[in-house]
Amino acid sequence: MVEKTEYKIYTERECKEEPYRKKVRLFGYVVGENAPVVLICPGGAYKFISDFNEGEPFAREFNKRGINAFVLFYSVGFNARYPRPVKDVARSMQFIKANAEKLCVDGNNISLMGSSAGGHLCAFFSSQYERYESDYCGKEYSLRPKTLMLCYPLITMGEKTHKVSRRNFLGILPGKTEINASSVEKLVKGNFPPTFVWACEDDGTVDYRNSEMLCDALRKNSVPYEFKLFKTGGHGIGLANGKEPEGWFESCFEFYKKHI
Repeated sequence: MVEKTEYKIYTERECKEEPYRKKVRLFGYVVGENAPVVLICPGGAYKFISDFNEGEPFAREFNKRGINAFVLFYSVGFNARYPRPVKDVARSMQFIKANAEKLCVDGNNISLMGSSAGGHLCAFFSSQYERYESDYCGKEYSLRPKTLMLCYPLITMGEKTHKVSRRNFLGILPGKTEINASSVEKLVKGNFPPTFVWACEDDGTVDYRNSEMLCDALRKNSVPYEFKLFKTGGHGIGLANGKEPEGWFESCFEFYKKHI
């Protein structure tokens, strides 16, 4: 089994400037061999990190298939207000790219995977990555994800949103401008990465129509995508062992291989 290793993505000086950064953690599951990378953002309503079902298990599955994986414990709870979690994703990608040779990974081939609120974070970042490309360790890196993989994702901050996630990300009373500016279905453009998404009709936490909204936007912008909608399964089921969506990971991986 690949060893789990923790990496610090912010310097001591940066943590002194913004103390919330001390709680941000990046865990690597590195097989090396200059193989591609998947950066995983588990769900948790921007309140906590659901690593036990949507982090490490996914990383281990990628490792079995020869892919390097990292799980990001991004800013949540009182620290979840935009843009902090988004900056955490950007810095994680910069860190992996800057240290690619040392880690023996392909720093030019990084994809994102997110579940629930982590799905919103990854999808939102995929629509905004150009805004977060800046100099890091003396070099500027492209932060466009190769592919995007989403499990029962939160997409909109509008009517069909998950209210706890929205409150943590935008605050108690976000205005219409803030809501529209963080609703991914309104932000998709032609440079959005190829996307695999799946959800369950009986999801009582994040309405499956979030996924449909995203897919409508992807189709309108001619972005390659695959959408799998299951009747049952609910929410937060990770690999979905023993449930109807069991096997989604294989479908996801086949899509992933086509687009990296």
